[in-house]
Amino acid sequence: MKLRILVLSVFLLCSGAALAFDQEETVTDLTPGKDMLDPARLSELLARNDVRAMNNIALLWAKGYDGKQSYEEALKWWKEAARRGYTVAMNNIGLAYANGHGVQQDYAEALNWWHQSAFLGNAWAMNSVGDLYENGLGTPRNLLMAMTWYQSAAAQGEPMAMYNIGLLYEAGGGVPRDDAEALAWFRKSAGRGYASAMHSIGKIYVEGRTVAVDPVEALAWYRVADSRYPPEDAAEAKANRKDIEELTARLDAEQLTRVAERAAAIDVLTTPAKPEPPKPLQPGEKST
Repeated sequence: MKLRILVLSVFLLCSGAALAFDQEETVTDLTPGKDMLDPARLSELLARNDVRAMNNIALLWAKGYDGKQSYEEALKWWKEAARRGYTVAMNNIGLAYANGHGVQQDYAEALNWWHQSAFLGNAWAMNSVGDLYENGLGTPRNLLMAMTWYQSAAAQGEPMAMYNIGLLYEAGGGVPRDDAEALAWFRKSAGRGYASAMHSIGKIYVEGRTVAVDPVEALAWYRVADSRYPPEDAAEAKANRKDIEELTARLDAEQLTRVAERAAAIDVLTTPAKPEPPKPLQPGEKST
């Protein structure tokens, strides 16, 4: 079982007298690199009691910076931000408990933190709550509850939740099996750039479920997925590349030309729009 859960860090970049906001999605397992956040940029924000700064200092500790790494220290900062109502930090604490980072692995405690974040409107946490209900981790398995939480997250545009809904329809998990409905949800997720959904679409075209068998269309989806897998999905990306190799060997030159054309079109249609920058928090304001 794989929990499809992300840590979200929101950080501030200072340019002259103006403050510009940017966002980064990552996971705590990433190796520190050149894109590491600079603690010097956060010190002034921390002095202002800025919850985003607290969240990102925690991320520095979790990822490691300047030779130092500590999930325990990260949790201290995330809990300070969570105590002030910051749902992103609550989500990150849930991930720490789910993975056993800095604490004993405890899915019930992860569910507790994700519930808090989800009830305050965080879509990532909603999807994570759905994952726990679907897999019976920290709570009895309940596919109806899983679907409910996935739908709540999907309503906010969360592509992982859209994909999870598609999987439930594909497997008949808590709902009647419906390949057409599964494909519709995979398309919604893929439209937001989610690689796993792209691969699932390709598989449906290979097998001819609810659509005519179309290896050209399938391979086009596999190829676009290949460029979209994040580092944490390396195993799935490897399996996708194997499918690409096997399907490529079956097609002739004319078909491969059409694959390239179709993949280029899919790539344009599934490139996510750049998110709007978050607005600065006002004094006493809580962010979701």
